[in-house]
Amino acid sequence: MKMDEFTDLLIELSAFYERKEPKQSTIELWYRLVNRIPSEPVKWITKKIETNYEAFPRNLTAALWSTYNEWQQAYPEKKSIENYFECPDCVEGLIFANKIKNNINYKYVFRCALCKQARCREYPLAGAKELKSQGYEIVN
Repeated sequence: MKMDEFTDLLIELSAFYERKEPKQSTIELWYRLVNRIPSEPVKWITKKIETNYEAFPRNLTAALWSTYNEWQQAYPEKKSIENYFECPDCVEGLIFANKIKNNINYKYVFRCALCKQARCREYPLAGAKELKSQGYEIVN
């Protein structure tokens, strides 16, 4: 799920349970633990939590994963299967590169634009050929 979807889920649950919304730092910590839950079942998960929990879940991230697992059982045809494949430009979706600037060797990590297998959006998207043309040395 995306960060804005997770934030919306938290806002709704906080309102439903008449609870103060969590701080941004808490939201970010929780999000790291649940960001691999797909976007599709988020509304279903939210409604299921509101139906099944008398109070705001004590361990929210565990409740989200548990409810997501219920969704997978309820809709097995929607279960996604991750298929990783070998890409000539990267290692599991990431491109590692070096570039020397002012006699200092800097190290960089990019998400591969060719296969787009990496889910970590913290790294910029780039292609190996593009990086080489910009003076980066690929070190995969």
